[in-house]
Amino acid sequence: MGAWGTGIFANDTAADVRDEYFEYLEDEVPDEEATRRLIDSFAYLLREDNAAELWVPLAAAQFQVGRLDGQVKAAALAAIDEGSGLDLWEEAGPDELAERVAALQELRGQLTGPQPARKTFPTP
Repeated sequence: MGAWGTGIFANDTAADVRDEYFEYLEDEVPDEEATRRLIDSFAYLLREDNAAELWVPLAAAQFQVGRLDGQVKAAALAAIDEGSGLDLWEEAGPDELAERVAALQELRGQLTGPQPARKTFPTP
């Protein structure tokens, strides 16, 4: 996984999770089915003990469009609270790690606050 910053979507895997999820929504796949398909597509992350790389960006993407699933939210919050998925930023150095932790804490605040209004996607 390549990272180019400390933001939630500033690495290859997170950007791929977000983009694929949004593609499902653009194709008018129902919310629950889009989530299921995405989890199936990235199931290797769960098998490789990299669950945070799936749950955190998926929760962030769902939140952005007002479609945050309760189970995804719980998994993302657990990953954030456990400090999972920080290896790449630990290797980058203390400043990058601190910035990543701050980004995760900001996301945590969003996920535990009110969800924005549901957004629609233009039909393809």
